[in-house]
Amino acid sequence: MVRRLPPLTALRAFEAAARHLNFVRAGAELGVTPGAISHQVKQLEEWVGGTLFERRAHGVTLTSRGVSFSKQLGAIFDQISVASFSARSRELDSEVLIRCQYSLAMRWLAPRMAKFHEVHPDIAIRISAMSQKWNAQDPTPDLAIYHSLAEKKDMQQDLLLAGHLTAVCTPAFVERLPPQPTPADLVKQPLIKVDFSEPGWNVDSWENWFYAAGFTNITLKFSTSVNLLVLAIEACLAGAGFALIPNFLIEKELAEGLLVDPFQIHFPVRIPYVLMTPVASFDRPDVAIVRNWLLSHR
Repeated sequence: MVRRLPPLTALRAFEAAARHLNFVRAGAELGVTPGAISHQVKQLEEWVGGTLFERRAHGVTLTSRGVSFSKQLGAIFDQISVASFSARSRELDSEVLIRCQYSLAMRWLAPRMAKFHEVHPDIAIRISAMSQKWNAQDPTPDLAIYHSLAEKKDMQQDLLLAGHLTAVCTPAFVERLPPQPTPADLVKQPLIKVDFSEPGWNVDSWENWFYAAGFTNITLKFSTSVNLLVLAIEACLAGAGFALIPNFLIEKELAEGLLVDPFQIHFPVRIPYVLMTPVASFDRPDVAIVRNWLLSHR
């Protein structure tokens, strides 16, 4: 029986464009022009008999047909990657090096490794928790997770984690507040400040949280200052005061009631975390598997 398949080149172009929602980035990943991606997508739309993208002035979005097709196709491509890697794994000693910001490596990445290895036991992961400032002598990672400030040469960046910041404390600290607390009640409470050693990361600050709550001019005093988010979390859990933390780093503590959010005032993380993939890593099937898994388990 002959399989009636759409053009495979068009499938690759569509899958990449659907992940990026950007023909330029899809073309960069596949080593072709944005025009070639557009041509392949149009060819696939003719084959399926319907539109997959809505073309707009500032980019493209998937149609409902496109969303459904991209999810199914992404899963199939993952299966192909797994099958291909398994066929090679007997001859190749595979290890994927992920370089990551300290707190995110400890609080988000490392705890997800058990679930990853349930699905991909043949792929070894090495996590290197290091600062965002790269030195020339540092080994080039296969993947990296950091805040995004600007485009990096020969590095694909995909949004991984955005989320919001929330002011949290232990349940015991809530008893110090009135029954219906307001941000004004927080001013005289002990605050834990994250004072990053690297410049540019203090945009997600207590001052901005109070500004979002309606305070335009306020002087704050901090009981504790640390240089890592993970230290702020540990100090908060120990009862040192209130901490301002991205929600995706304390999901477990919030779910278990170890930390609480008495004010329910959130503002978006200003500089999200992105998954960085060096262009040289794109041809490795094991890196592709890890990359796609991380992007699907945000």
